[in-house]
Amino acid sequence: MAVNNTAQPAGLITQLQTYFSKQLLERQIQLLQMEQFAEKVPYPTKSGGNKTIRFFRFDNPSISNIVSLTDGTTPATGERDLTLSTVEATLEFWGQSIVLSDQLLAVELYNHVAQATKQLGEDAALFADTLCHRALVLDTTAATASTSVSTRSYARYAQNGTNGTTFATSTAANSSLTVIDLLDAATALKVNRAPKLRDGYVLVAPPQLTRDLMNDDDFLRVSSYSKPDAIYKGEVGRFFGVNVIETTNALSFGTAAPGVATNSTATGSVYAALLLGGQAFGVPHLTSIAANGSPFAPKVTVLDAPDKSDRYGQRTIVSFKSAFTSKALNSDFYRVIFSKSNYS
Repeated sequence: MAVNNTAQPAGLITQLQTYFSKQLLERQIQLLQMEQFAEKVPYPTKSGGNKTIRFFRFDNPSISNIVSLTDGTTPATGERDLTLSTVEATLEFWGQSIVLSDQLLAVELYNHVAQATKQLGEDAALFADTLCHRALVLDTTAATASTSVSTRSYARYAQNGTNGTTFATSTAANSSLTVIDLLDAATALKVNRAPKLRDGYVLVAPPQLTRDLMNDDDFLRVSSYSKPDAIYKGEVGRFFGVNVIETTNALSFGTAAPGVATNSTATGSVYAALLLGGQAFGVPHLTSIAANGSPFAPKVTVLDAPDKSDRYGQRTIVSFKSAFTSKALNSDFYRVIFSKSNYS
C-alpha cells in the first residue's frame, strides 16, 4: 500500500525515508569479440626483451626459380633465397584507478571495492578490444578530402566496389551491407590465400549491419546449425562459409572514414565491419604467463594501507595495470568493409 505523506501528522513525516533497493540495475555492457580471432604470442619474463614482439614470415611459395635439369650438368640458375620478413609490435603499459574514501566505505550500501574491481576489469577488456579493432580499421595516412581519396588494399565499400568518393554521397539503400559484399570480400581473401579460421572466414560487425544481413533469405541462423558446439562467441549466423559475429564495439564514423571522401552532402553514418582470416592481427598472450608473476600480466591492485601521501589512511585505491598492443600482421588476410545501414 502506498504511503500518502500529506495525510500524515506533521510531526511524523520526518521519520519516513526513501527505501533503497540493493538490486543493481543492468548496465550497457559491450559485446566484445575481437580477442578470440587474434594470433596470440606469449611474452615471457627474463628474456632480455625490449617490450617489442617480432613476428616472422618466410616467403610465399613460388615457381619462378625452378629450372629443368640436364643429366650430369649443374645449372647456373635455380637457386632461391630463403628470407624472412618481419612485423613488430611494441607493448605499451596502460592503467586506470578508482579512489574510494574511508568514510564512503564505512557507510556504504554496496561493496564498492568489489564493484570497482569489476568496473576496472570491464574497462580494460573494452580498451583491449578497441585497440584490436582500430589496428585494422584506422589508417591515419589515408586522405579523406573530397577531391583526393586514398584507397587502401584492405578497404572495400558496400555496393560500390572500391570507390570511396561515390560511396560517401550514396543513400543507405545503395550502400548497405549485402551478401554480395561478403562474397566479394571473402573471395579477395581466397585469392590472397588467406588462412582460414576453423573452416572459413569471420565477419565482425555491429548490429546495424547484421540486421541488414539477416534480412536476406540466404542467411543461415545459428539455430539452424547442424553442429551447435562449433559456434563462435557472439555468432548470429552464416553466409556461404562466412561466420557473422555481432559486436557493439565496432568503429563508426560521421561522413568520413579512411578512404571515404568527406563531402558536405554525404548522408548516413559509416560503419566499419571486419572480414578476418587467420593471422590477420596479433596480440600478446598475457594470460598464459600470469601464473609466474609476470609484470606484463594484467592485474588489479587494491591499496588500502596508509603511506606518506595518505598518512591518515583516508583513501583506498583500486587500480589495474596491463601491457597490451595489437598489430595488423598481413593486410592480405583481412578486409575492412565500409557500409551504411538501412536501420533507423
